Parts: sequence; C-alpha cells; structure tokens
Amino acid sequence: MLSLKGSKKRIYILHAILFLLIWILFTLYPNPYKLGVSILRLYRPAINIDAVEDLLREAPDDPAEIEAYVLEKIPYQFDWSTYGVPLYFPTAEEVLKKGTGDCKSRFIVIASIFEAKGIPYRQSFSLSHFWIDYDGKTENRIEQASNALFIRTDEGTKFQLPGEDIKEIYEVLKEGFWDYMPLHRKIILLLGFPLSVCMGILSRKRQNRKKEPYALPIS
Repeated sequence: MLSLKGSKKRIYILHAILFLLIWILFTLYPNPYKLGVSILRLYRPAINIDAVEDLLREAPDDPAEIEAYVLEKIPYQFDWSTYGVPLYFPTAEEVLKKGTGDCKSRFIVIASIFEAKGIPYRQSFSLSHFWIDYDGKTENRIEQASNALFIRTDEGTKFQLPGEDIKEIYEVLKEGFWDYMPLHRKIILLLGFPLSVCMGILSRKRQNRKKEPYALPIS
C-alpha cells in the first residue's frame, strides 16, 4: 500500500514538473521554432556567401581586419533585445537586416566573409561564447582554444573539456538569459512555479474524486 501511495505521489509530482517545463518553454519561446532551428544551426551554422556580397566590396582581406570590421559593423546586442528570445542562432541575412546581434551574429557574418574570400578558419564554441578562430589570431581572455567545448574545421569536429572559468560562464549566461529578459516575461516565468504546484494538487484531487465510492441514496 505504501509503495502504491508513493508511486501515485510521484505521478502527481511528474504532472507538476511537466506543466512547469511546458510553461518555461512557451514563456521563453512563444514560437518554439526559434529554439528548434537554433539547435539545428548549432551543428550547421547558416553561413551564406551571397548574403555578405555587399560587404565584400568594402571588407578588408586580412583576417584580423575582417574581424575588426564586422565587430564594428554589427554592434553587440543580446538576443532578448534583437529577437525577443534568450538564445537564437540567426542566418547571415537576418543579422545584416537587423544590423546588430551578439557573438553568434558576428560569428555567422565573419564565417560567411571568410568563406567568400577563401580564408581558412575554425568554428569555436564554448559554454558561453561563439567565435571564429584563424591562424595568427590574437587570443583574449574569452576567445582561447582551451576554452572551447568543441572546435569545428573542414576535417571534422574536435571535442574537449573546456577550461573556461565556471564563474564567468555563470555571469555571462545570467546576463544574457535573465538580466536582459523583459520584466513581463520574468513575471510570467515566475508565475509558473506556484501554478505547477497547483496543477499537482488539482491532479491529485481529481484522481481522488474518481476513486470515491458512489453512495446510493437512502429512500
């Protein structure tokens, strides 16, 4: 009997957790397509030579100068402000249309220009940053080969244990996911926690009502 009760209790808890996860998903991504396509582009970035055709007329040929050119051309802005979601991996066309973006936006434009100019490069992904690496690049505190979780080249993908500082990862993710989240989205997100508890309680009460024996009226 105790085992049966424990099993039922776990079901109610699972109902509450499932409700909370769905609530969080649709609060962060009212259009889940943006999340799905971002995950896909993480493995296959939407690099497009044609999209940067106009930039090629004024972009320099030196890799470091190209990087500096794009960083100036695409002012930094978090995805919450640009696309209304905490994380979105855009196409090169979307970046140039918006004219702003975060590291992923700069990443895709730099990669597209490098592809157009035939410059060898490496795609580097850490737990908090995306960047383009190339021969002769000067490393900084964030963009270091040792910080990368995986590095992708024409020869394949290399996975490694990232050496990025955990505190720095937390601060970057907190800033991008929480600090810049619109206030109304924060309120909606936090409402999901008490509502999930209510859903678990209602689920339990509904189940108990189904099991209550039907009493025949006394004549």
